[in-house]
Amino acid sequence: MASDIEIGELFGLGEIVAIYPLFRQVSTLDEASFRARLSAMCAQGNYRCIAAHLDGRMVGVSGFWTGTQLWCGRYIEADHVAVDADVRGMGIGARLMAWIEAEGEREACALFRIATVLSNLGARRFYARNGFFDDGILMAKALSRGAAAFPEYVAQRDHD
Repeated sequence: MASDIEIGELFGLGEIVAIYPLFRQVSTLDEASFRARLSAMCAQGNYRCIAAHLDGRMVGVSGFWTGTQLWCGRYIEADHVAVDADVRGMGIGARLMAWIEAEGEREACALFRIATVLSNLGARRFYARNGFFDDGILMAKALSRGAAAFPEYVAQRDHD
């Protein structure tokens, strides 16, 4: 069945917005905010998105970025990976990661990275199965505009 999965790139905001119903399975972001953020991401010029289809139905998505940082050089980073709950366990997520990894090789990237929330153990296990390992910690602080969107960060700050 995994061989029936077709992965391809989505081009432009008009095609990428179609990921919202699948993205909504893993996020509480409302559609208006999703569209606004996605528009800003596309405008930056280094954001791309792929989708996995099974029998003509979108069943997996992942955005990704390429960039350069002093500490690692050129990198590729997956973002907002989502696989339809009805078909998880079929290797779709692994196929998405393999596609992005191959693109990173084509783009001469030195590193493939992913960020996930520490409490999301399922995602952490998935990424570990796909060759990723913990090599640091991403620290975050909600600024005034982010307080409503990240109440857990504010609660943590106020707790410390």
